[in-house]
Amino acid sequence: MSFVGPPAVLAWLMLISFVAGTAKGVSGFGAALLMAPLFGLLITTPDAGALIVLVHCATSLQGARKWAGTVRWRSVVPLALFAMACAALTTHWITSDNAAFMRHLVALSVLAATGVHMTGWRWRHNGGWAPTFAAGAMSGALTALGGVGGPPAVYYFNGISHGPALRANLLGYFAVLFSGVTLIMVASRQIRLPQIWTTALLIPAFVIGVRLGEGVSTRLPLRWFNRIVSGMLLGSGLVALLA
Repeated sequence: MSFVGPPAVLAWLMLISFVAGTAKGVSGFGAALLMAPLFGLLITTPDAGALIVLVHCATSLQGARKWAGTVRWRSVVPLALFAMACAALTTHWITSDNAAFMRHLVALSVLAATGVHMTGWRWRHNGGWAPTFAAGAMSGALTALGGVGGPPAVYYFNGISHGPALRANLLGYFAVLFSGVTLIMVASRQIRLPQIWTTALLIPAFVIGVRLGEGVSTRLPLRWFNRIVSGMLLGSGLVALLA
């Protein structure tokens, strides 16, 4: 049985997964954005992206019975199809040996997404094919690059959905996206046994973190935690960019 790194690296990956899960449990966002740049400091960018996709694929159907019936699939499926098509194209590019460039690109994407989130910007659109294609293309490329394709989808659905459908649409989209991208990575041989074994170690740490974050979030103001998570995202992006 082989893993993507030595025991010390695996320990760091598990710790990062736990912290990322806690961030997701507290604020509902930020797990992949936190994992991608920090994973990239320990392992190759393709390995980091594969691990993030596998962890999110394995946990994406959690609680599906509660939200599946609320999902507006007519909005979710076209976006997911565009994203998966672009992810398939991007997988051919990220097999290059320019690891430092890809790590810095992921870091810049994390910093950009965090900055936009902190400004409170909202994308107003009518859900037509142009915004669907734009958001899907960006989400798919970023997912294949480093597993950080969430922000384009968040801004897309936030511009057309309200109430409980917004959260349900996001959960449905991520379930479809990460399942599809996992199949694409398997077909392109970007997912191998060492990554699968490593994912098996990361999932418990991630799930425990999510549950801890959800429990803590009910006791303290969410706004306070959102600021902490935003600071963590900025810090992880800067560390990966400057490393």
